[in-house]
Amino acid sequence: MSLPHLHSIAEIVRVWDTNINPVQVIADDVRDYVAKHNRGMEPCSRLRNELLAHAYAEIWGLPVLEAALLKVDPAHVGQHVSSTCQPAYFKHTCFATRYRKGSTEFNQFLDQVSYYESKRFHNRQDLLKIALFDIWLANDDRTGGHPNLLVTADEEGHTIRVMDHEGIFYGNNPDRPLPLLTLEDSILTHPAMPKLLGKDFNKDAASVDALVHNLYLWANACEQRTDEILSCLPADWRIDVATFTPLVHQRLFTEEWLRTVGLHFHELLKHC
Repeated sequence: MSLPHLHSIAEIVRVWDTNINPVQVIADDVRDYVAKHNRGMEPCSRLRNELLAHAYAEIWGLPVLEAALLKVDPAHVGQHVSSTCQPAYFKHTCFATRYRKGSTEFNQFLDQVSYYESKRFHNRQDLLKIALFDIWLANDDRTGGHPNLLVTADEEGHTIRVMDHEGIFYGNNPDRPLPLLTLEDSILTHPAMPKLLGKDFNKDAASVDALVHNLYLWANACEQRTDEILSCLPADWRIDVATFTPLVHQRLFTEEWLRTVGLHFHELLKHC
């Protein structure tokens, strides 16, 4: 795995009004990025989660935004200095993803488009895979009301892309055994599921069985590349990789956990 290492070249464009207040910046590849910081705190475990889950999503074949490791010059905070954006927040490298002009948050997109336009989602079947991905990673921050998905316009049509994985390991707690997501913790309750996949989306046994079968293949591929992925963590994040690596293997890749995740996925679908 290799992520480009970039630097900001101008004052911050904007501060996003979300929970963690990422910033939009222009990097030295003359492209705009949305950069997440860790509010100056160490270790940068939530940024670590973002990088790890981003890499795992790519291995699973889930669409993501192009990512980079980005150093924002504290002087580039400029006029945006506030309680939510301080120069001290940028003493660490940021985890950044490309800003796609015209991209829209999933719920907002669905509210704005017609039924015909919604049919242009070329990867709508990924919604079930995303639900399984979240159960596996114990990501309780993508729910029916808060999907953490982005829609981009591409040649193939509308693309659903996953984002915002700072809370994997059930609220960033890899040192504890992972609980199984409840139905309310899952995207399976989102009204788009029956709208885009059909009202009997939870009864397609062949598709569900195929996903659970592939879970083992995807997890194995992720396990094989975990050391490589974690080697990309910036030193200034102060992550104790020697301690974290065995925790990742213990939480995500045991036969018991994978079997439990597959069975729980089937069980949640019964109650949709």
